[in-house]
Amino acid sequence: MSNWVTLVGNLTREPELRYTPSGAAVAKFGLAVNRSYTNRNGEKVEETSFFNVNTWRQLAENVAESLTTGTRVVVTGRLQSRSWETEE
Repeated sequence: MSNWVTLVGNLTREPELRYTPSGAAVAKFGLAVNRSYTNRNGEKVEETSFFNVNTWRQLAENVAESLTTGTRVVVTGRLQSRSWETEE
């Protein structure tokens, strides 16, 4: 089963480049995806979804070197959802 998505949006924060203990590059950044539609009442509605994006190896280094906050990008990759509970 395949779990691939394509998102078009804007970076919400500068890419953060780090390296794993084995030397693999990882860049993390935020992505905002906007959606506009007209509701049943004829009102225009804007929705924004936020995603955390991780890129690896050479792509991570390229992302960190060339992208800045606000840059419009197309991201294709695997979607992963995580959840957790706090003591509260």
